[in-house]
Amino acid sequence: MRILISSVGDTDPIRGFRDGALLHIARKYRPDKIIIIYSERTVLRHDRIVAALHSIEESYSPEIEQYPTIIKNSEVFIFDKMYEQIERFLNPAFFNNTDEFILNLSSGTPQIKSALFIINRLNDINVKAVQVPSPTGSSNERLEHDNEEDIDELIETNEDNSPNFEDRTIEDKSEKFRQALLKRTAKNLIEKYDYRAALDVLNSLISDDNLRKVKEELKNLVDALDRQDIPQRLKKRKLDETTKRVLNAYLIIDIQKKRSNVGESFIRMRSLLEFIAEDYINKNYPQELRNIENYFDRNYILFGDYITILKNNQEWEILKEMKPIRELTSSRNAIAHTLDSLSPEDVKKLSRALKALKKLILTYYSFDKSLLDFYENTNDRLLESLNAK
Repeated sequence: MRILISSVGDTDPIRGFRDGALLHIARKYRPDKIIIIYSERTVLRHDRIVAALHSIEESYSPEIEQYPTIIKNSEVFIFDKMYEQIERFLNPAFFNNTDEFILNLSSGTPQIKSALFIINRLNDINVKAVQVPSPTGSSNERLEHDNEEDIDELIETNEDNSPNFEDRTIEDKSEKFRQALLKRTAKNLIEKYDYRAALDVLNSLISDDNLRKVKEELKNLVDALDRQDIPQRLKKRKLDETTKRVLNAYLIIDIQKKRSNVGESFIRMRSLLEFIAEDYINKNYPQELRNIENYFDRNYILFGDYITILKNNQEWEILKEMKPIRELTSSRNAIAHTLDSLSPEDVKKLSRALKALKKLILTYYSFDKSLLDFYENTNDRLLESLNAK
């Protein structure tokens, strides 16, 4: 099935005795189905547009369907709103993979047209992107609007309403436009710390030296996060290995929370606390640590053993700092070993625990405090590179 997807512009359906873009594309390609995206303002023209489409030829009777949501007038100039609205509808799962799509890139606001184009590229829908220049090759701004004229009269006097009409359609490859839109999507994904998805998007672009460096760094971040390893930029910092490991573990917990993967943060936080407790005891009471039964069999050391050593040595300050994290134990165990969900109180506990963990690390490890914003700074650098000409 051939499907035309189009919004509605000021020239639709007819203006200045010639086809608007929507009508002209339908006249050229004769789609089996036409899906029209309306705003609150343009939906008032629906009957006129249907009449114009039915006037193309007596034997041509396409299925005409309204996009399910009427877009608010206040949102038609906001790209993110247009993208969100249209993406819900233009999902490959809803269409047959043999369907052929035609996108009208000449009707509607630039934001609607951009959203249509980028969703096509990202979802890999089989599509033609088509533009229709004005009959004069210049702007239509000075032409009077024909929206109040009798539609039957407009159809009768339409110079394009002829078997020998002048074909003004241009199939637009729009490679530069495509690259710009994909870059925008990648930047949005980076801001959400979704480095794998950003890399997938950028891999479809032609790489210059600048983009190649961005992709290399993203690849390193994806690989490091997958393996819980330390990213290359952090590895190169002049820090001892233990500090690097602690800092990296904290950053992973923090980024998982920012990705809204709260359960993963719960599970990792207890492991990091155990590592910090053991490291602290090893530095201050190494012999007591070695006196623990089964010390050399790492699978059998209990966190309670570390707490006992700290209490015996009256380490009240560090025990106090550890308390908000230790309070996560029941929630952490529920996530790790059952199918229980998190409560709102659990999420609040996590925020308090993360704040306590940050203070603990800053107190007992020496490093530049700005490294706690490692991923935010990384994002800023990547976004700056993508914004470069």
